[in-house]
Amino acid sequence: MRLSPRKIREEVRAVVEAQLEALRAGDFATAYDFAARGIRRQFDERLFALMIRRGYPALLRPGEAEVGAVRDDGKGTVQVMVTVIDRQKNITTYRYWLVNEENGWRISGVMRELKPPRGDI
Repeated sequence: MRLSPRKIREEVRAVVEAQLEALRAGDFATAYDFAARGIRRQFDERLFALMIRRGYPALLRPGEAEVGAVRDDGKGTVQVMVTVIDRQKNITTYRYWLVNEENGWRISGVMRELKPPRGDI
């Protein structure tokens, strides 16, 4: 994967930041709107909310998020590291995958990183 052009970086960051804002507000319907088709096929909105609450609690806590370098494969897939820092200064890092669908970039997967790769934050 290569460092993405500015337009892609801006679009991807906007999607990730908007979903994070929705999650922090407890607005799972809006957060679900940013999910890719593959996620929507696996989870309805209720199960999506449950998955987030159980598997990604750091995304729900107030604090700040740092979106790292956006990298793409040139074929409509990108990945970006997101570091979440809560009010108690706990740090959790996630690797996000996004795909470019007809309605723009959508989040196709998120995985917690136990140790962030060097240079991505």
